[in-house]
Amino acid sequence: MKSVRCVLPTPLGVALAVTADERGITGAEFVRRKAPETVRYEMPLLREAGKQVRAYFNKRLRRFDLPLHFEGTELQTDVWLFVSQLETGEIVSYSDLARAIGRPRAHRGVAAAMGATPIDLFIPAHRVVGADGSVRGAGPYSIRRRLLKFEGITLR
Repeated sequence: MKSVRCVLPTPLGVALAVTADERGITGAEFVRRKAPETVRYEMPLLREAGKQVRAYFNKRLRRFDLPLHFEGTELQTDVWLFVSQLETGEIVSYSDLARAIGRPRAHRGVAAAMGATPIDLFIPAHRVVGADGSVRGAGPYSIRRRLLKFEGITLR
């Protein structure tokens, strides 16, 4: 399967590199390089992803509606699918997420799955926080903190 990649601008000082194939979006990561002025979309799915990313950063999109294709363990895929359904401004703790997917003792596994998220932004790992409401495992200038601030969520 041929993968196609495009780099999308964001207002966060980083770009979003999105990879897709005929199965769906297979990867997305924030990169420190500048996005091109004009993005070339080699496939309609990437054109739609670009449109939704622009709408998100213009505060006109509550949840991405794109076909995502990810591979991982059963726990990881359950976690990523659940988190991909969270809307802008919605947060959940690792332990609440573990309970929601029917694995109440798996909060550490949930945290590990979030750390391995293959599709940044579309699987919004920034919306998963510690039980005390704090951002776990993210430095003061991390992309997770910037995304939460962008969405108007203030945490400890």
